[in-house]
Amino acid sequence: MSPSRSAFTVTHIGGPTAILEIAGLRILIDPAFDQPKKYPSGLEKTLAPAFGTGGIGAIDLVLLSHDQHDDNLDDSGRELLNEVPLVLSTPGARRRLGVHVTGLESWASREVKAPGGATVKITAVPALHGPDGVDRGEDGEVTGFVISGTGVPTTYVSGDNASVRVAKEVGDRIKADIGPVDTAVLFAGAARTPAILDNAPLTLTSEDAARVARDLDPRKVVPLHTDSWNIYSEDVESLVKAFEAQGIAGRLVDLKPAGEVKDLGEVKDLG
Repeated sequence: MSPSRSAFTVTHIGGPTAILEIAGLRILIDPAFDQPKKYPSGLEKTLAPAFGTGGIGAIDLVLLSHDQHDDNLDDSGRELLNEVPLVLSTPGARRRLGVHVTGLESWASREVKAPGGATVKITAVPALHGPDGVDRGEDGEVTGFVISGTGVPTTYVSGDNASVRVAKEVGDRIKADIGPVDTAVLFAGAARTPAILDNAPLTLTSEDAARVARDLDPRKVVPLHTDSWNIYSEDVESLVKAFEAQGIAGRLVDLKPAGEVKDLGEVKDLG
């Protein structure tokens, strides 16, 4: 059953791919819909998505953390981008993918009218696709996003960020400029590959994701990027343990089974 237009929900499709419905907008994060396969890059998809592109319904916009890696944008996802009214990503993604992609520098914003007339603001925020102090050049160009607006639950989408420091800096600015973070969508899984930085984590480890959640202090945490690909070295079970150690396991949204619409609950005092 489709959620109502006033719902605040998440539907996990697999890996980092999910649909958020906020203020009536249906927002697709990092579209990857291929069946299991191995890619020339060496990445391998190990689990099928909950459903294919034909089962997602109408999408108002895509938030694409980056286009360089198959787990964030695969072959089916690339085809889908041409059918979506608005795609927000990095400046490099616009150069590589074309003019149907809007590239945002960090802290640049785009406003979108939601059904019913509400204005939803999407802001690109910094992300670091590897350890602090490392510059991976164009291959490591990634972005996170903040979704905000009057009557909109402020939502942080980390993208492929591995740095607790960067996430804290983003969180501090969100709190100063907008207010408390309602929901944090965190890409975890501690992605690793011998070909890049000698197996250093390229996304948040479970312990680091729990530290980010503690720092941001959101009402809910949506954990993505922990399944379906061979480069993820930590799963959702290790994430739960790390959140339990921080005393915040109750904030994690249980996304199993994949494909089921999860209600993120009533949000109060939005102004």
